Amino acid sequence: MKYRFIYILVLLFAFNAQAFEPTTGLVCQNSNNTVYMEFLFKNDREDDFADAYKRINDKFIQIGKVVGQKPSSFMLWEDKYAYLGVDFAWHLDKVTKILKPIILSESIIKLDKMPEMLSCRSKSFWY
Repeated sequence: MKYRFIYILVLLFAFNAQAFEPTTGLVCQNSNNTVYMEFLFKNDREDDFADAYKRINDKFIQIGKVVGQKPSSFMLWEDKYAYLGVDFAWHLDKVTKILKPIILSESIIKLDKMPEMLSCRSKSFWY
């Protein structure tokens, strides 16, 4: 028993363990809980949010870039896959945690109905 304990300690110190830190994200849903989305943001070298990801089919895929933000105020990121052919983005009010849809520019394709506003909360994702 004593030798097993020493053997385990030697193994623990022999390997260099690395841990992953969580990545900041959002969980957003409507008031009826019928719409549920998860977003993830990865930092660039300057420690600003640079890339936006959305969970689709249990995987986070890159959907665009953060195109504007002000600390403790708002964040705006594009979603290139929400509506193909539409220059679409999400605007998060960091004070109220309300997510609003935004059309960034006019296009040939027109949306009949804009998506509804969502309520969000911060979440750390480990992956």
